[in-house]
Amino acid sequence: MPRGSATRNTRRWALVGVVALLLGTGGAAADTVHFKNGDRLTGTFVDAPEGFVAIDVPHVGVVTVPRAEVAGLDGVSAADGPPDAQGADGAPAGHADAKATGPWQARADLGVAVATGNTRAADLNFVAGVERQGTRFDNVLGVAVHKARAQGDGLTSSAGSTTTKDHLDIDYNLRWKYRDTWYAVANFEYFQDPIKDIDQRATTGAGVGHTFWESDRGSLRTDAGISQVFEEIGSPPRAEGDASNGSDNNPALRWGLQFNRWLVAERLELFHTNQLLHILDGEPSSVWDSDTGLRYHLNSRWLAALRVDLQHETAPAAGRRKTDSSYALAVGVKL
Repeated sequence: MPRGSATRNTRRWALVGVVALLLGTGGAAADTVHFKNGDRLTGTFVDAPEGFVAIDVPHVGVVTVPRAEVAGLDGVSAADGPPDAQGADGAPAGHADAKATGPWQARADLGVAVATGNTRAADLNFVAGVERQGTRFDNVLGVAVHKARAQGDGLTSSAGSTTTKDHLDIDYNLRWKYRDTWYAVANFEYFQDPIKDIDQRATTGAGVGHTFWESDRGSLRTDAGISQVFEEIGSPPRAEGDASNGSDNNPALRWGLQFNRWLVAERLELFHTNQLLHILDGEPSSVWDSDTGLRYHLNSRWLAALRVDLQHETAPAAGRRKTDSSYALAVGVKL
């Protein structure tokens, strides 16, 4: 950005801040953005694209600014201290995270999905995510739920029979960033799908990742590591002639990838995440999970999403199909 343009933008944000203060925002709001030139805006943090900070200023509206112009973020009002009060690292004094951690961001989608594979159903698809990014640590939590009365696949039940689809997938990742683009990651996942005879599968592990690029237009990162997988498999057994129903506890190799790209800034977003888990038991098997789609952000609160969820297992339970997929059209909200 040209220097003159940056100066004009900084003056504009400063003017917005002055107007907000004159209109009485004072000590009523909880969140504050501190700019590098000493100015600040007070209001309520809202969801923003990667590389930006967005704050809803009373009587003014949502103001979105590049993170490069921000010195720090905190949860004190303008009356709690001077804007130039800073700690040793340049963040505002009293900041809960000395590395200017951003606010928690949450999103939930609820939609109708058409499923194929082990079930044929039109069911409800609920997907939620909570994320917090900081200079040193990122916290990412995801939850996916599929619940329906589904038609059996005809392999293990009579054609047209009705079963209960009760799919749950919870995953959490903690990323510790160092040396700019590298990070260490610890992860945990809990999965259950009785129709696939997986009463529960808990995976915990650690690894190393690399961020290939991250900007206001999107990001691409990948990580790999080792995991331990605890499974409780129902009946029938995993393979013909295999009497190992019950519990399994095996090491595994894990690889993950996360990608998002703004096709239209702050409006249309392309996203893709996947995980490959290679279980190192007596007969090695692999599990592939992916989530791909588009999100259209109607405004700072509401969005619409079109997604494709895919799960493939190389060694499913006997009589079960290897691949399950669902196609969902959802309406979401950013909290």
